[in-house]
Amino acid sequence: MIAEQAVAQLGSIENLVTLTAEQFTSGSLILMFSYGAHFAFILFFLMMSLQLAPRYRIVPILSAVVMASAGLSLLREFNLWQSSYELVAGVYRPLAENQSFTNAFRYGNWTITVPILLTQLAIAFGIARPDLHKRALRMIVPAVLMIWTGLYGQFGETGDWSRFNIWGVISTVFFVWLIIEVRGVISIGVANSPAELKAWPKNIWWYFLATWGIYPIAYALPQLGFNGDVVVIRQLLFSVADISSKLIYGLILSRYVLRRSALEGYVPAAEALETSPLGSAVASRRGD
Repeated sequence: MIAEQAVAQLGSIENLVTLTAEQFTSGSLILMFSYGAHFAFILFFLMMSLQLAPRYRIVPILSAVVMASAGLSLLREFNLWQSSYELVAGVYRPLAENQSFTNAFRYGNWTITVPILLTQLAIAFGIARPDLHKRALRMIVPAVLMIWTGLYGQFGETGDWSRFNIWGVISTVFFVWLIIEVRGVISIGVANSPAELKAWPKNIWWYFLATWGIYPIAYALPQLGFNGDVVVIRQLLFSVADISSKLIYGLILSRYVLRRSALEGYVPAAEALETSPLGSAVASRRGD
C-alpha cells in the first residue's frame, strides 16, 4: 500500500504503466523527432530574419529562441524516457533505478515559450507601442495562469480525479480568456494588414484554435485508462501540438511578415518572394 501511494505521488501515469517494445520505441521516436525538428529550424529562422524589413526581424528571431528552448526541453523529456524504463522479460517497466518520468518539463518550457509566441503575434501585426505592450501583457497573463493551473492539476492524473478535473476546468477558463485576448489582436491584425494580406490574420486565428485545442485533449487523456497506448498517444498529441503551435506557427508568421516587408518596399523581401532570377532582378531594379 505504501509503495502504491508513493508511486501515485509521482504524478505521471508513465510511472504506473508497463510498455511493450513497440510502445517504448514509438514514444522514443516521437520525442526524438520533436526535439530534432525544433533544433533543425533554429538556423533557418535566424537566416530568414535577414530577408525582412528591420521592424519585423524580431519575429523569426523570437522563433529561433522558441526552437532552442523547446528543443532543449524535449531533449530532456527524451532522456528521461530512455532512463526511466528498463527492459525486463521482454517488456519495459517504469521507475528504472528509481528514475521517474514527468511531463512537468513541458509545462516549464511552455511558461517560457508561450509568452514569446503571443508577443510575436502582436509584433507581426504591426501593433504600435505602447498598445503592443498592453496587448501582449493581456495575452500573457491568462496564458501563464492556464499553464500553471494545468500543471497543478496534472499531478492528479494518477488517480486523484477531483484535483485533475477541477484544476483542468480552471485552466480551461484561463484558456477561454486567452482566446478572447488573441481574438482582439487578430482583429487589429486584420485592420492593420495590407489589402493583399487581410486573409492571413483570419486564417491564423483558425489555425491557433485548432493547434492549441490539442493540448486540453492530451491533458484529459489519462482518464481513458492506464495503459501503454494512452501513454504513447498522449506523447504524440503533445508533440504534434508543440510542433504545430511553435514551429509551423513560426513559419506562418515569418512568411506573413516577409510578404508585408515586400509590400512595404523592402527589396530583399521582394527578391526572396520571386521564383525566378529574372523576376528577382526586376524587383531589385523597381525597388519593390
